Amino acid sequence: MATYGGGVLRRSAAVVEHARSTRRALARFARPQAFAAPPDAEAAAVRAVRNLRSFRLHYALLLWVLLLASLFPRRRATMLFLMAASKLALFYGALLKAFPNSALLRQIVDRRLVAALLTAVVGAEIVMTSAVPQFLLAMAVGVPLVLLHAVFRTQDDPAACGEEATAGNGGELGPILEKKEDLELGSE
Repeated sequence: MATYGGGVLRRSAAVVEHARSTRRALARFARPQAFAAPPDAEAAAVRAVRNLRSFRLHYALLLWVLLLASLFPRRRATMLFLMAASKLALFYGALLKAFPNSALLRQIVDRRLVAALLTAVVGAEIVMTSAVPQFLLAMAVGVPLVLLHAVFRTQDDPAACGEEATAGNGGELGPILEKKEDLELGSE
């Protein structure tokens, strides 16, 4: 009985740590101090590319939620299909995390293959159910938001992160600066 209680405590501690890391990630994603206008077009392009790479999962989730929200009033069957497709994608991600050294999951069933297959199935389903206007509406709202965030987000700029100072010594202070930012956000 005592070991069961210890397992529950460890599991709840893991849940609390996961909640803290999620809070830190969201705080980094949308912190008001991390936004500024880029000095020129080249800096805006570099910043957008870096942020699109760094926040691609956040951006995909935002676009997915907007698509589901646009389908809700009239296209419930399509929305349920999209939710089922997202569950399959999450299941594949969980398998990748559970079996990180699996040759089958890493080489034969590649992430890009799964993403392309999911995109093709979802696209075909949207076209077959005549939900293209809702899809275009969701993308018309979401893509500008994603691009604005990617261009104006300064956290990943070298000047904003202090990477210029660490570039001379091989970037040794990168993890320390990231931990300092986590502490400033109120993590424990």
